Amino acid sequence: MNPEIVGPGCPRGIPGHVEMPLAVERLPNGNTLIADAGDEAGFGSEIVEVDPVGNIVWDYNEGLRFAHSGRRLRNGNTLITDTSNNRLIEVTPVKKIVISSDEWGGGIGKLSDGSHLHYPNEAFELKDGTFLVTDRNNDRCIQVDRKGHVIWLYDKEIKHPHNADPLPNGNILISDSDGNRILEVNRKKEIVWSYGDGSPKTLWWPRSAIRLENGNTLITDSKNHRIIEVSPDGKTIWKFQTEHVDKFYITHVTKEGTFLIACTDGHHQVIEIDRTGNIVWLFRNYRRPAPVYARLTNGFFKELEENGIPKYWVLATRLSEGGGRLIWDEDNKPYPCPGLEYDRPGALFLQQNIAAKVGETYRLGAEIKTIDVKGAACLHIDFYDDFGGSLYRDITEMPSGEYFTGTNDWTHEIFEVKVPPKSTFAQLRLAINHSGKVFIRNIMMNKI
Repeated sequence: MNPEIVGPGCPRGIPGHVEMPLAVERLPNGNTLIADAGDEAGFGSEIVEVDPVGNIVWDYNEGLRFAHSGRRLRNGNTLITDTSNNRLIEVTPVKKIVISSDEWGGGIGKLSDGSHLHYPNEAFELKDGTFLVTDRNNDRCIQVDRKGHVIWLYDKEIKHPHNADPLPNGNILISDSDGNRILEVNRKKEIVWSYGDGSPKTLWWPRSAIRLENGNTLITDSKNHRIIEVSPDGKTIWKFQTEHVDKFYITHVTKEGTFLIACTDGHHQVIEIDRTGNIVWLFRNYRRPAPVYARLTNGFFKELEENGIPKYWVLATRLSEGGGRLIWDEDNKPYPCPGLEYDRPGALFLQQNIAAKVGETYRLGAEIKTIDVKGAACLHIDFYDDFGGSLYRDITEMPSGEYFTGTNDWTHEIFEVKVPPKSTFAQLRLAINHSGKVFIRNIMMNKI
């Protein structure tokens, strides 16, 4: 018997369906270039060029996994950071790859210093034709030529940097995301300016910074869902902040002085705002891939898809940084139960969308077993607004059961949650980060 669906999903990987815009820029021809990381199951990452009325006039999606940026080069090609594939590629207008970092070092992707790119998230072409690459999981930004020779690097006390931006004076603006600060460094690797004291109140997970013509710095303060302009002496001159949670990722300044903002998986859109905070242009072509079920379905995991994933559940790999897999405890009785195995800094989820009415209280329960978990594993629940955006700024704010670490035998988990205002549906997840294995069985979600 088929489960009751209250909100249908749509096919995955449809070109032009922008699920998670990360980078954005306005091109000289007036079009807008958008890097889309794809949906939660890892499908649909692409680079799209849209005209002012929203028509898609060019796209590239061949083999991309969680692409973070696409930048149009002076020669008309497009430079792409194919993040979960750990590579940098240059693609022609007819979609031919003319440079791939996979070919460096004799075809093994090795740079001249013996290293490999590890989760690159931004790349700009410099005036001399070399590339400035933010190499996130190597905790550095590097300047490389088109053959992979490292010319310069900065790796001093930064953690998971994003969007190193070259300045006209030769300095580099770096978003030290996990350090909650912005750094300006010179070629001698000296910090000549900074903003942020490390506290989330000042900056929380900043994703980009650009120097404006007036000398101020525009910062995308992602988890505080705001854009702030700060003066050289650190005073906030202007800000744009939404009431809803919308983890802004990249901000681009147009020649008209407006701001293009990539709204990631908050509201799945690109907006252009002026200094009054009015939206003057918007591109949104999103439809939720996974359906919303009327109630928890297949919580005992008796039914399977042909690919081995529990029926009605989604293995969410978008944030898994290219790793992780679904596993099964075949010895569990009376039938096998699923689990997640993971081995890197990101996160992996097994999840299902479920209808939940605002104000109602639910009791959630399950049995969980962990093996050698170095980070954390848990059962948690997220809630989404009418644009398909989470109501929470960070996963640690979501209602959850116990955070498990290490090795634990089967433990019965139970917790209660009241559906918050503005919620339109819930997403129940088994989650793991860092490394280890977690298994789950006998999930229940009952209205009290």
